[in-house]
Amino acid sequence: MIKPYNKLMKTLAGQEEMLTACASCGLVTSFSKNTDEKIVCPRCGSTVRKQGKNAAAYAAAFSISAFLLFIPALLYPVLDISVSSFSNSATVLGSIRALYEEGLGAVGFVVLLTSVIIPMSFLITCFYISVSALFRRRFPFFTPALRLANFFQEWHMADVFLVGILVSIVKLIDMSELTFDYGIYLLMAVCAFTAIAEVYYDTLLFRLRAGEK
Repeated sequence: MIKPYNKLMKTLAGQEEMLTACASCGLVTSFSKNTDEKIVCPRCGSTVRKQGKNAAAYAAAFSISAFLLFIPALLYPVLDISVSSFSNSATVLGSIRALYEEGLGAVGFVVLLTSVIIPMSFLITCFYISVSALFRRRFPFFTPALRLANFFQEWHMADVFLVGILVSIVKLIDMSELTFDYGIYLLMAVCAFTAIAEVYYDTLLFRLRAGEK
């Protein structure tokens, strides 16, 4: 999506009016680069650019908040499980380690990659890009960070991992005594803050705010 933007924007470089193409139907739309209004494709109704007012500030705030909460969410127990005289506490990292110990190393690696590494990488790059847009300065490696954020956005699945935990709770609730611990609330907050950051994250808007040519 970035390459078409580059080609289209160069046609009106230095002018108030900008051109961009709808990601859904390809219709070229013109708009004022200084407007903060939401831009919708006149042909298919898809969002071409999200509303710009305070978008960078919200994206930066929620992405860094989610990242800071992610660290204790990985370390604190998610559930306390008690069956007869046996009791144990489950953490996110402990669950991944258990998969390796049970001979499911490939599954554990996929879970680690999609539920921990990629989500945290998305939050870091999203924060970097949004701060660049907030200060209206093109920070070093802005374009590579933008491309990485767009890639990570498609593959982070911490919310899927959370759903898997909730499904496990439903399956185990009749066979054992389960107690929610701090970890699951932190993980819920991480997923909620990440979703809000994604609502305000906009490739085109942040490129314009950062002065990307």
